[in-house]
This record gives sequence, structure tokens and C-alpha cells, in this order.
Amino acid sequence: MCSVDHFICCRLLIFKLQLYCTTAESLINITTQEMPWAMVVAAAAVLLSFSGTANGIMKQWTPNVDFEDPKNWDANHVPSSVDITVFQEDTVVPVVLPSTGIDVCELVLPINGQLILEPNANIVVSTSSKDAGGCTGQTVKFKRNTPMEWVDPDNWSNDNITQATPHVERIPCEHDTVTFNPGNSFSIIVPNVPINIGSMKFGNQTFSQDELNEFLLTDIGDQELKSSSLNNDVAITLTSTSCDDYTGCECGTQHLLEYVCKVASKNCNNKLGCISPVKPIGHCCLICGAYFLLNYDPRVFNSQKFNEEFEKDMEKIRSKYENHQIIIHMSKLLNGRNQIVLVGGTKYEDEINEIAITMKSILSSYKGITDVKMFDSGLSYNVDGMTYGQIALTTFMVIIVCMLTIIFYYTNNWFLLLFSSESTIVGPVFVKFENETNDVELITENKPLQRKSSFNNPTYTAVENLSQSQTFNGISPYSNVSTMAMKNDPMDVELKERSENEFKD
Repeated sequence: MCSVDHFICCRLLIFKLQLYCTTAESLINITTQEMPWAMVVAAAAVLLSFSGTANGIMKQWTPNVDFEDPKNWDANHVPSSVDITVFQEDTVVPVVLPSTGIDVCELVLPINGQLILEPNANIVVSTSSKDAGGCTGQTVKFKRNTPMEWVDPDNWSNDNITQATPHVERIPCEHDTVTFNPGNSFSIIVPNVPINIGSMKFGNQTFSQDELNEFLLTDIGDQELKSSSLNNDVAITLTSTSCDDYTGCECGTQHLLEYVCKVASKNCNNKLGCISPVKPIGHCCLICGAYFLLNYDPRVFNSQKFNEEFEKDMEKIRSKYENHQIIIHMSKLLNGRNQIVLVGGTKYEDEINEIAITMKSILSSYKGITDVKMFDSGLSYNVDGMTYGQIALTTFMVIIVCMLTIIFYYTNNWFLLLFSSESTIVGPVFVKFENETNDVELITENKPLQRKSSFNNPTYTAVENLSQSQTFNGISPYSNVSTMAMKNDPMDVELKERSENEFKD
């Protein structure tokens, strides 16, 4: 194993151009012959190939900050000799230039930036004369102006990562091997918490812990692996690429869940096709599918035998549901339980729920499994149509409208319906004359029903002499009758309370 100094020498020696400008709008016209005053010699770039490891899982860093990668430019193409090349003012990443050099019309540098060149590469900035029309191309900006995040799951690649894999397990786990693309440069922000990985490789060079610590203190290490702390103290610990626990090993990244979800939750799909989306442990987004939490007896449970037996049973399930895509991820959690995540293809279907129910019965029968809890998404619905919640809300609103329409039909008064309280609603008031007795009874029906009262009315004879065409409306006829009687023959009116039975008689 070579030292860090020897490692740097083993990598392809290139030149690093470090240019400082007082403003991002400063334009320079230089050729290869004009560059020596602005160059600092250093080793950089990773150009050697890598290979997989016999133990553990290999996760590869995919982004880069290379000049010749079209994805790093806002125009989705590399600047040409007629374009104005702009590195934004806040660009702080080291940019690797192609071995053939670059030829641009104009070059705008950041306040403090780095361009990394290979030996014999050159930069040609040939501003066209104003008579020739100047730069006839377009302004192309470098958009990878800040370091990318270690905790972003989209920055890591592995064939075993699927949509069923929890986000926190898509970044390097404590037994994984971290590798970087040969020939590319990178700039990574590492969270200010301890990071445990199995091993780290630059090309085919594998670091020991001492070599990694020494590399992080170099100028190149400081640019490529940055810490979110103020003192830029990156804490990466190399563990082992093998798992010696027969019950399985956890990923060991659960303490990074908050950092991971802060980035990954921005890409969650909010248009899901299931009634009850679930969120497996370690996932940052709700998904359609199911997950299982398995408790086991460590005295008899063996993860290798469990995986072999489970895979055989899953082959039977896949043959039964051969028209449906079944994606499964298994992992061990920090609390000693195992988790199995089940999802379908791009579209959630009811059969996934049926498969989950079948899996639960199978998992419960395995040796060493003491308990199985299932969390499923239920039935599916058309995400392009109405959801069940929308259907329920619409039905409720229709019922309310129908009820209000019926009430208005009978009351014909919206104001009374909406704003009148029960205590202010007064029932009809009428006067009842009993022909067989000499009594006139006044009944007032209110809410609540008032006590019934009656009067011994000696003026009943006077009432009989009234014209047949005269009618009594509301309460005013009673007043009129009383007035007329009092004018003709004043007498006392005796108020007598009658019992309810007498009133009925």
C-alpha cells in the first residue's frame, strides 16, 4: 500500500490553474503562452479505473464538475469557440478541463475559482474583433457552481437500489465500498456528523484510515470533500466490508435520516394511486405498496437461510402474478427487527395488496420469526380521475344542497332558515270560539308550547249578532270583539284557568 504522496504521484499528473479575479464580470483574453504566471502545479483528478469488492455493496458517486460534461451547462452543451463562457460569481468547485484544452470566444471567471488542466493542455480565449461581429454564439453558464451533497440519494448509483429501497439506505452504508468515477472531478458536502463506510476507493486505489485522514488534509482533499462545519472537519471512519452477524447487519445510516429527507423529500410523488399510502422506516416519501416488520428469535434465526427460503417462495408468487412487477427490498433495522418493503411497477394495482397478504402468511411460517406486522396501501384508484376523498366530499356537498333546497321549499325564507334561532321562532296565533259554550278561548302556540287559558265571556250574545260576512283574522278580531262588547254593556270579565281535561271537553 503506497502512501498518500505516492498515491498522488501515481495519479496522472496535471496542472491546476488557480485564477483569482476581483469580479465575476472580468473578461480575460489569454493563450497558452500567457498562462505561466497564473499557474500552480498540483496533482488532481481521478483517472484510474475501479473494480467491485468481494464483500459488501459498492456504491458509486455519479455527478462530476467536469468542463466537458454537457449536463454541467445551462445550455446543455459545452461552450464552443463562438460562445461566451461564464463561471458564476459564487462558483467554488474545481473544474476539470479536457485533455485537448478549450477554445472559447470569451471567458468570465468567478471571484475565487479553480480550473484543473492536464499536462500540455491549453486554454485559448480568442475574442473576435468587433469588425468581425464579435462573439456570434450564446452565453453559456456553468451551473454546477456549488458542491453536491453526500446525503442526496440521487448522487449514488448501485444496481441493487430500487424504488423499494429506503432513501436512507441508498447512500453508503457502514459496510459499503465508496468509489469515484475515473477521470472525473467532484466536490462533495459531507454532513457534520460521523460517517461510517466499509472502504473508499479512488480509481483502483483503496485508502486505509490513516491515508484517508491524510488525504482529507491536502488541498485536493479539502476541495473534493468538504464538511458543513465551519472548520471543515470531515469525519469519515472506515469499518469493514464484511458482515459477521448471522442475523444480518443494519445499514447504519439511520442517524442521517433528517439530512437525507431534507434533500430527498423535494422529489416525492404527491400523485399516488392507492387509498392509504405507507411510509416504510427509512423512506422519506409516502409510497403505494406494503412493508412488513419482522421480530425474530436470535437464537434460531439465520439471515442467510431466511433469504434463501424467502426467495424460493417469492419465485412461486412471481409465477402466479407473472403479469405484475414485484419489487422487494429487505434490510435489518437498528432495533433488531427486519423490514421487507414491497412495491409494484410504475402503476399501483390491487394485486399488490393481494400479494402482500400472501407474503404475510408465508413470513409467519418461517423458523425463528416470532411476529409479523403488515402495513399495506389497500386498494388502488385512478390518479387521473377523482380520488375516494373527493368522491366522499362531493357526495356530502350534494346531500347538504338537497337538504337546504327541501327546507327552503317549505319555508320559502332563506333568512329565517339561516339566521333565526330556535328561541325566536313563534308559532301561529289564533282565536278559537266554542259554539256550545259561552266561552272564547285564546290559544297561542309557541316553542315551547304555552299554557292554555280561557275566559268566561258574557258578551258571546253580542258576537252572535255580528254580520255573517265579518271575519276574524289573527289576534285583532278578538280585540275588536272585546272593544265592541265593552262599549255596549260594560261588565267585568272573569279570568278563569281551566284544566287540560276541561279544555279537551
